[in-house]
Amino acid sequence: MNELQETKQQEVLHPFFSIWLHPKKTARYILDYKGLGYAIMFILLGGMAGVLFGAMDSKLPLDIPTWGILLICVIGGPFIGLFSSAIGAGVILLIGKLFKGKATYNEMFKVMGLSSIPHIWLAPILLLWMAFSPETFFRMDSDYLEVKNLIVTLVSSLIAFCVTIWAVVINVGVVAETHRFSNWRAFFTIFIPGFLAFIILLIIVIIFTFSFIGQM
Repeated sequence: MNELQETKQQEVLHPFFSIWLHPKKTARYILDYKGLGYAIMFILLGGMAGVLFGAMDSKLPLDIPTWGILLICVIGGPFIGLFSSAIGAGVILLIGKLFKGKATYNEMFKVMGLSSIPHIWLAPILLLWMAFSPETFFRMDSDYLEVKNLIVTLVSSLIAFCVTIWAVVINVGVVAETHRFSNWRAFFTIFIPGFLAFIILLIIVIIFTFSFIGQM
């Protein structure tokens, strides 16, 4: 009977769809029923989508062909995804332990790619935007924003913003399930490293700014 229930769950639950409304259940499904190779697939795809998101409003030269950006996504994206997931899993694991989390590094690494699924879904839209209106994709504040392009930019930006916010919500649920504690603890587990990184970056910028002013 238990084997029948397990088989039924595996047939019904598909992470690409279930993650949107059931992040905890999806995380538990990955942890209990899927191997590391299956989890890495989301990390690799998420890395590619992350490079594409990073190209938005990046002020890159407009003469860079779309296939060049795609090549960077395909080749560099997986390495970026693996590296950031390996580091991120360790950081979230350590911070979570401060809140009495119970996850292992292997468990945390397996679920790191789940929060990237919304961005993976959005990647085709960004590709179309980049292909048909590169002037607004790479320079969202440029003089190219005519009425037609402005509408495309506003709609695409709004969708990207909403998806990013929802990815954070998903990440909170995934971390909570993996560490086996509350959503609030998961939120602060994610928030603290980001806040510390921001403070460190701000200090570095201030130091470089005053050093530059002092040399003038």
